[in-house]
Amino acid sequence: MVICAGNERPGVSERIEGVHPSAFAVSLRPEPYGSEGPSWVVAQAEAELVARYGFLDDGELGLTAAMFDPPAGVFVVARTNNREEPVGGVGLRTVGTGTGTGTGTGTGEVRRLWVDPAWRGRGVGRELMTAIEDATCDLGLSVLRIETGDRQHEAVALYEAMGWERIFVTPEGAPLPAGWIRFRKVVG
Repeated sequence: MVICAGNERPGVSERIEGVHPSAFAVSLRPEPYGSEGPSWVVAQAEAELVARYGFLDDGELGLTAAMFDPPAGVFVVARTNNREEPVGGVGLRTVGTGTGTGTGTGTGEVRRLWVDPAWRGRGVGRELMTAIEDATCDLGLSVLRIETGDRQHEAVALYEAMGWERIFVTPEGAPLPAGWIRFRKVVG
């Protein structure tokens, strides 16, 4: 998947040493938020959040296509050739003013990173996050933020491994509620 000029990258299977491309054929591409792929990923992500926490926080409700479709955002879906449903996906939406195409000054929020449990540990989450970081130039973003919870240890480990900085306050500067974990990353 190529979103920004100059960010041409080999596919997931080509970047994992020792794995033949046909053994790990995952493709990443943006899909309209209201379409079947992102809708399925979001439903799976929300079901997993409910299973882990018992509920969805009010701030987790109300995601719309206007948030994730260009020019305000993007939703990237990971698919394989051997199954109809996606193996993962992630969305990015603009939450602060940017400058449009090119070098940006805006802030984006990453939402609904999810990878099928059978595909976890194979680099799909990392590739999805890399695709989102690559998308920032087209959206005019220079800072990304993401929230997770204390029951999502694998997400915390991924963000830390990818160089995200842990933040201990809300966007308004208030202390985080118990169980909340926030990260930010300067991109560009």
